[in-house]
Amino acid sequence: MPLSTQSQADDEPYVLVASLDNARNLSNILKSITFKDHAIFSATPNGLKVTVEDSKCMQANAFIQADIFQEFTIKEDLVGFQVNLTVLLDCLNIFGGSTVQGVSTALRMCYRGYGYPLTLFLEEGGVVTVVYIRELWKCPL
Repeated sequence: MPLSTQSQADDEPYVLVASLDNARNLSNILKSITFKDHAIFSATPNGLKVTVEDSKCMQANAFIQADIFQEFTIKEDLVGFQVNLTVLLDCLNIFGGSTVQGVSTALRMCYRGYGYPLTLFLEEGGVVTVVYIRELWKCPL
């Protein structure tokens, strides 16, 4: 069963779950704001905001509305974390970013909260890869 069609059980400990049928869409958005290695992710019930900044003098933001995701579940008013954006992009393209029509990489992104890694479940053609990306620091949101 594709990752994006699996429903989240209410007893799962994740404070954020976001699923996409095609990880390439998120990858392309994140590539457009990648000028530094690290990004701050801020999730609200409205969607996911990704911020990249350089020395507090230059900033790029991308906002992905909750409706874009096939599943977007958030259990707190605001969830924030910082991860290495270059590592995240490498993981999103772990299957090589197939350009074959009808073949896409499904993504389920989960976060348990401070002290836990960002967890990515990536599925393409029945092959599932689980990736854990260590959080860099607690975001002062």
